Amino acid sequence: MPSPEEFSCTADTGLGWAFGCSRTGASHVRVHRPCEDAYGLWSGSAGAQPCIAFAVADGHGDPRHDLSRTGAALAVNAAISELVTFHRSYADGNIPRQQYRSGFKTDFPRLATRRWRELVLQDINREEHFPDGKAPGPTEQVFTRYGTTLLAALVVSDTILLAQIGDGDLLLVRPGGLIEFPLPRDPVLTGSETRSLSSSDAHLLWRTATLDRENGGVLLGATDGISDSFNGADSEEFSVFVHSLVDRINTYGIEAVAAAMGGWLDRFSAIASGDDMTLVWACIKPEEKPPDKEPDTHLSAGEGW
Repeated sequence: MPSPEEFSCTADTGLGWAFGCSRTGASHVRVHRPCEDAYGLWSGSAGAQPCIAFAVADGHGDPRHDLSRTGAALAVNAAISELVTFHRSYADGNIPRQQYRSGFKTDFPRLATRRWRELVLQDINREEHFPDGKAPGPTEQVFTRYGTTLLAALVVSDTILLAQIGDGDLLLVRPGGLIEFPLPRDPVLTGSETRSLSSSDAHLLWRTATLDRENGGVLLGATDGISDSFNGADSEEFSVFVHSLVDRINTYGIEAVAAAMGGWLDRFSAIASGDDMTLVWACIKPEEKPPDKEPDTHLSAGEGW
C-alpha cells in the first residue's frame, strides 16, 4: 500500500495510464490518527490481453472497527489479486465478451469477499494483536474490527468492469465531458450509513456494472471524503471539480496533475470534510478498431469491359 504522502502510477499497457494519491485527513492530523484509506494499482497482460486494475478502500475508523486501517489495506490486496486472477482466467481461455462480463458480476464479489476474509484471519493471528496467544476463531466480531468499504475497477481491451461495496464514488468522464455514474445507487442507505465488507452477507451487498471502452475517457475512483467536500457526488460543485480535473489533465499532462494532487486533497480536507482522501484515476485511451475490410477489386470471369 502506498504511503499517504505519496502517489503511484501504472505503466502504459496500450490501454492508458492510472495514478493514485492518498492523504491523511485534516481531522486525523489534528488528533495524530493515521490515514485509514488505501489504494492499489496494477497493469500488465495475460494471454496477450492487457489490463489495468485498481482498488480503493476506506476503513470505517470508529472504535468497533479498531483495525479498519489494516482492513482497508487487506481489501485492496484482495481486490487487486482477484481482479488480475479473473482477467487471466478468462483471457487465457478466449472467453466471449458477454460471458466475461456476466462472469465478473457473478464471481468477483464472492471471490473478493472470501479472499479478504482469508487475509483478515491470517492477520488477526499475529502475535501483536494477541500477545497471550489466545487468538479468536473466525467469528463475525473479528471481521467487524477490520470493517472497510471497497471500490474496484478492471479495464481491458474493449470493456470496463466496476464493482463497489459501501460508499465512495466510481465515475467515468467521457471525452465529450459527459459524466457517467454506472453503478446503481443504494436505495437503503441514508446519511452517513454505509455497507461494509465485514458484513456476514457482504458478498450479496456489492454493486457491479460493465461499460464499453469505446472512446475511452477518465475513470475516477474516490473515497467519500472527496465528494463530501463538494456537497455530495450529485452536486454541481462536484461536477465542476471533476471537469476541472479532466481539463487540467488535458492541458498540463497526467504527470503534472498527479504531482499537484496531494496539495489539492490536503486543501479540500482542511477547508471542508476533514476526512482522509484518496483519488485514483485512469486515463483510458480510445479503443482501437480493426481497419475496415478493403473492397474486393478482383474481377471474376465475365466481369469488366
